[in-house]
Amino acid sequence: MGFHAHDEAVLRRLGMPLVVLLAMLVLTTSAHAAAVVTPVCSPAPQTCSGWFHSDVTLTWVVEPSTATTVGCEPRVFTEETPGTTATCSADDGTGPVTGQAVIMLDKTPPVVSGGVAARGPDVGDWYTAPVAISFTGTDDSSGLAGCPAVTYQGPDSAAASVTGACTDVAGNTGSSPPFGLKYDATGPEVTAATPERPPDRGGWFTAPIPFSFSATDAASGLAECAPAVYSGPDGAMAAVVGTCRDHAGNQSSRAFPLMYDTTAPPISRLTVTPGDQRAAVRWETTPDATFVEVLRIPGRDSESASVVFTGPGSSFHDDKLHNNVRYVYRVRVADAAGNESVATASAVPGPPSPDPPAGSGQLRSGPPAQTPLPRRAGLLRPRAGAKVTAGRPPLLTWRRVPRARYYNVQLYRGTRKVLSVWPGRPRYQLERRWSFAEKRRRLSPGRYRWYVWPGYGRRSKSVYGDLIGRRSFTVVG
Repeated sequence: MGFHAHDEAVLRRLGMPLVVLLAMLVLTTSAHAAAVVTPVCSPAPQTCSGWFHSDVTLTWVVEPSTATTVGCEPRVFTEETPGTTATCSADDGTGPVTGQAVIMLDKTPPVVSGGVAARGPDVGDWYTAPVAISFTGTDDSSGLAGCPAVTYQGPDSAAASVTGACTDVAGNTGSSPPFGLKYDATGPEVTAATPERPPDRGGWFTAPIPFSFSATDAASGLAECAPAVYSGPDGAMAAVVGTCRDHAGNQSSRAFPLMYDTTAPPISRLTVTPGDQRAAVRWETTPDATFVEVLRIPGRDSESASVVFTGPGSSFHDDKLHNNVRYVYRVRVADAAGNESVATASAVPGPPSPDPPAGSGQLRSGPPAQTPLPRRAGLLRPRAGAKVTAGRPPLLTWRRVPRARYYNVQLYRGTRKVLSVWPGRPRYQLERRWSFAEKRRRLSPGRYRWYVWPGYGRRSKSVYGDLIGRRSFTVVG
């Protein structure tokens, strides 16, 4: 049976190596040939097809092994060659059979030329984001297989470099000269914020404050740090933000804490409630107020003004005043930053007025002209400053006033009136519990003041004389 071109084409489509095709061609030239000759290469590919890039050892496998062989000794190829043909013949008595192998050897790597960046630098001479570098090469033997691009994405350096590589068909790899570039993808490190002036008070800034900033940059170097002015909002945990830029255009920001307060605590609802030789000063402010000062005009003794209260709080009771004298109170509050507010109010202390009985007409003060007060008019018991217990309410007594038909007794606890009665005799027994102004009252521990006025004629006329007197006592226990 003969071997035709059609058969050769079929075998090639099946991927049979050239040497196998040649061996089959030889075997089929004689219908009676029985020997088989197969080349074997080391390193791979063992079929000896394709390019080698290192020394090649060629051996032959002959079947049957008893066949007579010619040129089948092992052979080592060390020199580069685009294709050297080696043959091996074998005869088992039925006719010679020749096997053939073509050895292609390329030990030389490609020549790689310098790289080309996929884009130009981002800022100045600097790249700030990953950049692909492509390379080209040549190979005069097996031919060039490819030169993959290399992407540089760090580390930051003013002298970064990329080395490319190309591979030929034989598998040799050649390297390019270094491709140099400047790379900086990291912003500066902002290290410090420096205020233009020290804090205004107690670590607090109380007005807009300019800041300058410091930073370092290890790659492209620091270009600038923009100044900033902090002007609010207020806060013990406020922060000023510094932003710096390097020569590659990278920016970094950092917040620095500060205490800032430009708002004074307000004073609201300032009132001065006058009493008998006393005044109650009250005010409201915000929780950030840490200091309060109350200045009184006129002051103590012969001073024109005196500070009568300092410290936190929302009220102050001023006593030992002179009745019928106008007192001006200036209240000043301040916060920890030193911001302060000032407000002023005034009052004229004096004893309370007698109360008209229920259902009476308009109050008219002063006794009839023909009814002078007794020389020894005054309060008797309890004595001034006495201490009593709630279990034994005191008996209030005072001197009788001639022609007085009744008396008005008023009792105060602090600045609040808790009792007003009209006994017909110069005495009144306090009780442990009573009702006044539609509220239940009791003689609880505290300081009490009591006043007495004489009343003349019918109670419905509400004609009163001058104040008989005032005294105080204290309920203890």
